[in-house]
Amino acid sequence: MNNFFSTPDKERQYQSYMVFMLTIIWSVVTGVIVSVGFYFFPEIWLRWLTFLGVSLFIAAINLSLNYFGYTRVASLTLTIMLWLYITIPCYSAGGMMAPGIISQMSVILTAGFLLGWRGGMVFGLLSVTTDFGFAYLEMTGHLPQPSVIHNPITRWIGAIIPFGTILSLQYYATNHLRAGLIALQKEIGKREEAENAKDEILHSLEERVKELKTLYEVSRILQDESALRGNLFQEIVNVLPSGWQYPGITAARICVDGIEYATKNYKPSGYRIQGETKTTKDTLITIEVMYLQSTPQMDEGPFLKEERSLINMLLEMLKIDLERKERTTELRDYKFALDIASIVAISGTDGCFTFVNDNFAKASKYNAAELLNKPHSIIWSDYHSPGYFDELAVAMQNGKPFRGEFCNRAKDGNLYWVDTAIVPFLDEHGQVYQYLSINQDITERKEAEEKIRESEQILRRITSHIPCNSYMFEIEENGRSNMIFMNRGTEGFNHNYIIQDLSDDPQKIREILHEDDKMKFNLAMKEAFRTQSMLSLQYRVVINGYTRWRWFQAVPESNKDGKIVWYGATSDITPLVDYIASIEQIIFDISHVIRRPISTMLGLTKIITDSDLTENEIKDYSQKLYLICKEMDDFIYELDRSYNEKKDNNKIDIDFSSSIDKRNSLFS
Repeated sequence: MNNFFSTPDKERQYQSYMVFMLTIIWSVVTGVIVSVGFYFFPEIWLRWLTFLGVSLFIAAINLSLNYFGYTRVASLTLTIMLWLYITIPCYSAGGMMAPGIISQMSVILTAGFLLGWRGGMVFGLLSVTTDFGFAYLEMTGHLPQPSVIHNPITRWIGAIIPFGTILSLQYYATNHLRAGLIALQKEIGKREEAENAKDEILHSLEERVKELKTLYEVSRILQDESALRGNLFQEIVNVLPSGWQYPGITAARICVDGIEYATKNYKPSGYRIQGETKTTKDTLITIEVMYLQSTPQMDEGPFLKEERSLINMLLEMLKIDLERKERTTELRDYKFALDIASIVAISGTDGCFTFVNDNFAKASKYNAAELLNKPHSIIWSDYHSPGYFDELAVAMQNGKPFRGEFCNRAKDGNLYWVDTAIVPFLDEHGQVYQYLSINQDITERKEAEEKIRESEQILRRITSHIPCNSYMFEIEENGRSNMIFMNRGTEGFNHNYIIQDLSDDPQKIREILHEDDKMKFNLAMKEAFRTQSMLSLQYRVVINGYTRWRWFQAVPESNKDGKIVWYGATSDITPLVDYIASIEQIIFDISHVIRRPISTMLGLTKIITDSDLTENEIKDYSQKLYLICKEMDDFIYELDRSYNEKKDNNKIDIDFSSSIDKRNSLFS
């Protein structure tokens, strides 16, 4: 209910506000009339209650229509109801003599407020016509007798009430007019402000249009790929003044990588704005715009902040264009270098060639026309098994690059090898739309590798038929050896490792070393790494429960990568060690066993020589000398037999007879 009786907004809901206020005023006036009637004519209280009920009905109907948004309807129904409410009772209250007849003027005024001057005219004419009818009826005697006989006071009260209503409406109208005039004055002020703002916006828009035209012109100039760089920048600098507030006094200059381009009217000025930037290749770009005379102060001295943005946008445009051209030049250089150095082809997702360069045509012996729109199978050699291409197929399906070697067949039937890198190109949806193939001819390398393999096979056959082990290896600082090549030879007493075993775990070779020689072996390896000198080492190995002596010799040499690699062999020297041991034993025996009887003989001969002995004593000493000589002869015989036996067992098949001087001793 509070909302139902709330006053509508006077400015935004003027018509609704008028209906609401006039309904309230007429309801108050009716209340006053009913109150006066009850006081002076209580006997016709039913008439007054009827008036009051009709008044409340009119107020309820029109306030409801107004509340629910039917303001125009409420304006019309309120005027009609009030006119009928005033006019009909006058018929029974004395016609033209009824005090309420003059209240029609208030209704006419209300009609003017709610329905406009046309509505006021209509209800005015209607009232004049109706009142004339009342006068005519009264003159002809057809008007009924008045139901209420008024005295002068009640007539005065009846007259004062519509005049009061008119005064209220007049006050309301004039007050509303004054408020309207004030509102109009404010509105005029707002409109003036809006006009000024509109002018500023239009001026700003004109400036923005000039800036956009300048940007468009620069963009159009940059799209000319055929223009020379100097002409292009000169054309750009000539259009820059048109984008500023005062084109007639504007000059501009562009400096690109130290080269200047300026308008004809360019000269140094204190009223200038500039900006600079660099491309990814450090090409410096500078734009400078200046006024040749003083201008009003704006955001940045005499310049607008939008003009600062314009310079920044122009710099960005020039930077993007220069970087694009730098990339294009770089790509063109790369393509030229690639065409010179590589065999290049592009194919679609169907596997057919869409581009081949001259090198591809030379390698395949086909011309470009014979290859374009043809599948890759045109150069297949059938050298590779189908499974060789499985990894390639997976990479292509997943859009991944691939690197591999392929044997192709040229048009003349000859085979050629290429080292190929295939790069898939993806669209914005991540789907492959073409493949770039970059190839290097490796036919000569493949042929050289084949010759090397043949040489390696020959070397393996040679080294596999000699009794020693052949090695090629690297040595680390800690003495660890990395096996590169190995051949086991024909030696029966040997380890069972293959090159793969020692490549995976080079320390396996140390497992067969004799415990007493492991330290010596490792120290020798470290020393060889430190000095990078020849390696010579005798050591023992234990194989199948047998201890064997081996002689390891290797020489260092730098490979093509600058690394030191040792080349060497090990041989079984167990027979030689055994033979040398037997010689050592003989020398030991000679120096220790023969020395004792000789010393005894020397002592006996000295006694015989230096003493006067009897014959029996001489015989006795001679007998002792004989026994000693016999013992020495038996020992030498046994020594000779033992030496020949060890010589035969050691399988030393060397004839030393030519080296022995049978006429002379070793000693002079």
